[in-house]
Amino acid sequence: MEIGRSSLRKQEKLRTRKDFDALKEHGKACRDPFFTVLVRAAEPDDPVQITRYGVICSRKLHHSAVVRNRARRLISETFRLCKEEILPCGILIIPRRSIFGAKQQEVQAHLLRTLKKAGLIREKQTADTSSASS
Repeated sequence: MEIGRSSLRKQEKLRTRKDFDALKEHGKACRDPFFTVLVRAAEPDDPVQITRYGVICSRKLHHSAVVRNRARRLISETFRLCKEEILPCGILIIPRRSIFGAKQQEVQAHLLRTLKKAGLIREKQTADTSSASS
């Protein structure tokens, strides 16, 4: 991670309809009380190995744009905080109504748990203490 880099880069966001449609069609769905996550692992021959995400908040979720945008910002902040732990893949997050009263820490815990179920969380690198003491 770059030092002082606190925002998401443009290339880390899904932008085109083609990207969204590919995830909808070929993504694996993982459901959670706060959201549905569609994930698709990055292709091994893809030269750009990066995690990209997108959020879909339709009017069906809530009639108020203010409320929908709060959900979108909450998910974006959660992704920004834990993007280093996620393997390269495409992620499409569709929030549910239960996210409206949630705190950021709750959403982060749910997202990490959901991605762990999908097998997209990096293994923690632990120092081998037995070889260091020899």
